Amino acid sequence: LADEPIPLWWTTDFILASPVGTPVEEEKWIVGEFNCSCVGISKCLAAYCKDDTPNACFTDIAPEDLLEAERYGKIMGQKAISIVGGPSFAPVSVASITRVAKDDLGLLSQPAKPKFMGALAQIYVRSQPYGGSDKSSNGHRYDSIPFANGMIKSGMSCQLIHYTHQEHEEFFDVCKKFDFIIVRCNPGQIKADGGSQEKFDDGMREIRKLGIQVWPSPDVMEFMGAKD
Repeated sequence: LADEPIPLWWTTDFILASPVGTPVEEEKWIVGEFNCSCVGISKCLAAYCKDDTPNACFTDIAPEDLLEAERYGKIMGQKAISIVGGPSFAPVSVASITRVAKDDLGLLSQPAKPKFMGALAQIYVRSQPYGGSDKSSNGHRYDSIPFANGMIKSGMSCQLIHYTHQEHEEFFDVCKKFDFIIVRCNPGQIKADGGSQEKFDDGMREIRKLGIQVWPSPDVMEFMGAKD
């Protein structure tokens, strides 16, 4: 994985390896697993739809939680801008792929002259309630807005796009126009929508070969650990 980009957002599970009663300062902890496969921002959970909150959206996130989520997004944006390298200025047209989301509630305006151009890729499962268990009522993943806003606040553009397997070629032609892609497709959802995770991953591998950053890349998700 030496040539693969480090994920912008990931978690680690630690396991206490010391016997009960070991003084805190002498405790030993070991890494149980890494997870970089669409790890959610827990502060944004109020924005995802459930049976009892079918209309959940960005504005349902409590102000104090949104402030913390935006802090995470800013950290990721600062890290992303340090990785990408090379300026870009032209906006990216995404007219060739289907617009899935109803709106972009909460998304900041894109910079007129972004330092780099990015996209946040999502999947909407058309056969499942709400488009999948991680969606807000407008079709975006519940924590996509803080991710995108973190990039925008760091001077980069970040457009929200959706993958549909019927438009596989068109989608990846659009991806080639960006400097970076943030992948926020929960494991199993591409398959649930009728697509192929393997085909999607191969497409992202080709994007990486073009020198475009992919966070997280398919190989990093595989070898760092994923939920499935």
